[in-house]
Amino acid sequence: MSLSPKSPTPNPHHRHGLLIGAGYFSDFHLDAWKRSARASIVAVCDTDADKANAAADKYSIEHVFTDIADALALRDIDFVDIATGPTHRLELMRQVIPRQLPIICQKPLANDFASASLILEMASSAGAPFMVHENFRFQPWYREIKRLLDSGVIGHQLHTLTMRTRMGDGWGADAYLGRQPYFRTMPRLLIQETGVHFIDTFRYLAGEVAECSARLRRINDVIQGEDACLLTLEMDNGVIAVWDANRYNESDCEDPRYTFGRFCAEADGGTITLSPDGEITIHQLGQPANHHDYVHTRHGFAGDCVMACQEHFLDVLDGHAVCETSPDEYRKTLQVVEAAYESAGGFRTQPIEPSRVPIATKSPTAARPRSQRACPPPETMKRVIDLSLPVTGTMPGVEIKSCKTIETEGWNATTLSLYSHAGTHMDAPRHFLPAGATLDAQDLSVCCGAARLVNLPDTPPRHLITVDEVVESIGEVFAGDRLIFRTDWHRRFGTPAYRDELPRISLELAQWLVQMQVALIGVEPPSVADVNNRIELTEVHQTLFRGNVVIVEGLANLDQLTGAEFEFIALPLNISGGDGCPVRAIAILGDEGAR
Repeated sequence: MSLSPKSPTPNPHHRHGLLIGAGYFSDFHLDAWKRSARASIVAVCDTDADKANAAADKYSIEHVFTDIADALALRDIDFVDIATGPTHRLELMRQVIPRQLPIICQKPLANDFASASLILEMASSAGAPFMVHENFRFQPWYREIKRLLDSGVIGHQLHTLTMRTRMGDGWGADAYLGRQPYFRTMPRLLIQETGVHFIDTFRYLAGEVAECSARLRRINDVIQGEDACLLTLEMDNGVIAVWDANRYNESDCEDPRYTFGRFCAEADGGTITLSPDGEITIHQLGQPANHHDYVHTRHGFAGDCVMACQEHFLDVLDGHAVCETSPDEYRKTLQVVEAAYESAGGFRTQPIEPSRVPIATKSPTAARPRSQRACPPPETMKRVIDLSLPVTGTMPGVEIKSCKTIETEGWNATTLSLYSHAGTHMDAPRHFLPAGATLDAQDLSVCCGAARLVNLPDTPPRHLITVDEVVESIGEVFAGDRLIFRTDWHRRFGTPAYRDELPRISLELAQWLVQMQVALIGVEPPSVADVNNRIELTEVHQTLFRGNVVIVEGLANLDQLTGAEFEFIALPLNISGGDGCPVRAIAILGDEGAR
């Protein structure tokens, strides 16, 4: 069915929405929409018909769907509210975003940084408003604390933010089963699911993050991810923010999910504290502490922040506000989340690249700039960047089926059907040479080592990359070089252009690479040559293979590389007689790249 783009009208009006996902947290969404004077949910979709019907009955919703395509075909909707879990979110967004409706989407956006980044890129390119449902910054106490900080009530140099969180819902053999059972199998739990809220809130209160360090632990062995952490952020303006949290131990308050802990903001003129019951206390230096009156409510979730978040979304659609959690803004929060996990893996402070996270404008609450403080990152700093496309059930050539379940056999297992050249993959000479070497004969030493970035950002469609462009980018090429070609083509993954309009290696360039005895090349498109031109496809591949050049195709995220040289790893499976296979490609940046 062909659908024409639909955009919100410039004038405010009552909007009709489609809610996708009728799980536990969607009830807070639906309650807030029910109370809104400006919008209402007219359709709900969930693959579980019982959940969808229960939500429709409770909130008097007219249309019920179990198929996303059918739900999106409904004409009388003005926006989409996505309240599903993060698993399969990328596949879902590939269906929703082309409808070109405004979207408000729950976090986490996806289970991994690469998928979340791709969703944000897709949303940015679509043109319609897109807001991440990041509701903690809309909790009434943080809006009030922000106002108080900006007013200078405790001075004008904020220096420390601290938050202590104890959830108490993650102990025992039945941890999380009662409310959000998928928490048990998330490989990343506490930072990904809960810490992201506080990272975003710290950014809201104190500006952008310059460095972060994290210590992560798993206390309850029945879950897969971390359930305890000590996260420290150093903001660009010198503020230190600390989140001390675990979901295992219980809080000493009646409702640990109201404020999610005890918060404190300290500045050169005093302290603002937030208690677990939502009360704010102001203690100016040299003066008695005073209770601060403001309005907060126990309706809905955590001070009714879902309602406030959704009303902000409507303000954005009405042209009354700039979206606080737009793709460009929320990408900064996700970069800090990823840096936290990278820091925990290496037990070191992780810098947040200024080129990736723009420096915030200094507010009245800012401490002295980082440039005035001598705190260089460790000399051994390294950062790992995933250069691989996520393998999903909707990727061409991939089929993922469940074959064992915990409920039946006692464990989960899947059957994977993979086309040998699906996603990010390595070609073997057998791919195009009848008597070529197979994958199991691949020299693995070529697949890992120093690499150089041929930086050709935003290469246009169908472009033939030339020798001159390579030389202009990196200068002299040496025997044994591994050359990784950045074209930003991974951003088109999931579109017809990704396969049909790809930029590629010219035959002249292929011959030159062989002449220069290059060891390996990596490209972002799914092939080094035009997949729709069999003659070109064959000539370029055969030329490279006969010259012993290893080929890696379908790379992603090369725009995150900050240096001209880095360590590259892309190891294939040891497949007997294989002509190629998917690989997990990564870049490891040393001291220079990590800064």
